[in-house]
Amino acid sequence: MPANIPFEIQEEILKHVLSTKSLIRFRSVSKPWKSLIDGSEFVTRHHKAQPLHLLIMYRGSESYEDKFVLVADDDCFPDHKFSPIDCPIVKSAAAKPMLDCSHGLVCLLGYHRVQRKSMMVLWNPSIRKSVNIPVPSAWDAYGFGVCPKTSDPKIVRIAHGPRQTSSMDRYAEVFTLSSGVWRRVLMNSQFKFLHFSIGHHAIIGGVIYWVAYEYDHLSNTIIMGLTRSRIISFDLESEEFGEVELPDSLVGPDYHLYIAKLKESLVVLNYRKRYPGGQRVCDAWMSENGVSKSSFTKLFTFQDNSSNASKFYRIIGFRTNGQPIIKLKQIPPMVKELEVYDPRSKHLNGIGIYGYSFEMTSYTESLLLLNHSNSMIKS
Repeated sequence: MPANIPFEIQEEILKHVLSTKSLIRFRSVSKPWKSLIDGSEFVTRHHKAQPLHLLIMYRGSESYEDKFVLVADDDCFPDHKFSPIDCPIVKSAAAKPMLDCSHGLVCLLGYHRVQRKSMMVLWNPSIRKSVNIPVPSAWDAYGFGVCPKTSDPKIVRIAHGPRQTSSMDRYAEVFTLSSGVWRRVLMNSQFKFLHFSIGHHAIIGGVIYWVAYEYDHLSNTIIMGLTRSRIISFDLESEEFGEVELPDSLVGPDYHLYIAKLKESLVVLNYRKRYPGGQRVCDAWMSENGVSKSSFTKLFTFQDNSSNASKFYRIIGFRTNGQPIIKLKQIPPMVKELEVYDPRSKHLNGIGIYGYSFEMTSYTESLLLLNHSNSMIKS
């Protein structure tokens, strides 16, 4: 680009470049360009302009190795080719649940075979960089998100069941990538005796949500069947815990709640059995702001009416148009195909991905971690 073009015009031109690979090359043109592209404002703007994809993790039908594939969430879905991507920890780690994706960073949790310790991995597939972070245990409840104000990735750890006595406060631990250290954050007193479910969480608009259950500290057990599920939130900016007020239709003691994300809204999934027959069904409710029970509206009720060869298992995520992605449970255990459900026609359609242990998150490209080398944070 000619040097006599004012930098303000150069900046506007670069803002309209959507290709992540091109922007990485442009960083080497000059120091002003590098400084601009590395800036948090530019990174945030670039991320918001990216098209949405579905990032799916599954165990291949011909091997026990986890695979990752990107699927464009557009009008051609699912009639297009998938884009397989390499994950940096597939061969070195085991049991890698996908925690979530925030601002183009994917968070994975597993056990590192070489390091012989539980590990959290922050991974940016678009620039092929990752940071490994040792964690005390893979069996605690975790949440992950990028703070909207600072663009700083944060991990929240909540011990698996409150281990403190009634006379002590309860703390969570927060890790920020910029500091590289864990620190304690005091939890609200009303959350002292809650058990936070592992893996039942979502990150929406700078807030992490978990499903939690009341915990009997005297018997050291979860009071299943006697207490309702609760949804607890954590604001990444203020670092304060809160609770979502659920409608009466979601507070029964026998309800099994999960949470998911639909665009930037919180979805609560209530799994139950319908009698006679005992078919497993799911009621999906969405809240625009995730706080008031009056904001929840029912999206649909799903019940698998397919043959006896399969049973409805669970919803693993949503397309932007509101269609849920569903995995079915095979009887006997067999290779499964992911399905997309159309609430209007009530039809299930396969999307051409076969395997085991499916997990899914929405994904958009990002430049986060551009200034980080592939590294391991020391515990």
